[in-house]
Amino acid sequence: MDKNKVYVDPLNIVFAKAMEITTYIGLIIMVVFGLLYLFNLHSFVNMKVAVNNWHLPVSTFWKEVKGVEIHGYHWFISNLPAMDCISEIGICILALAPLAGLVSGLFKTKEQKIYTILFLILIIEFLFAILKPIILPSVGGH
Repeated sequence: MDKNKVYVDPLNIVFAKAMEITTYIGLIIMVVFGLLYLFNLHSFVNMKVAVNNWHLPVSTFWKEVKGVEIHGYHWFISNLPAMDCISEIGICILALAPLAGLVSGLFKTKEQKIYTILFLILIIEFLFAILKPIILPSVGGH
């Protein structure tokens, strides 16, 4: 074995590779559809109106811009054909990169039971955070 080579646990490699792939996918979606939004191709929120109200708190922003109160994910899912909403999917994918790393790394933890337990706890925590607006809509969050 070459003394200059560094050993990297396969678990770390799988975790990092999943994070890398997920990050690239999220960035590509965000950039492509963000550019289409900038070119004014079918948007949910008019760019000039958004810029003029950008300084407002989120709840006030949505009331001023679209006349709605935002709760849960319904508003987002029902407006997916809009380029700005599709661009936000890229942001969602970026936020899911650690979860992708944990799920893919879980399969490499078979011989390291403590990692299996920790990964499962973290995966459950991520899933709860994602589903919280649906399960507990009146308890803060989105």
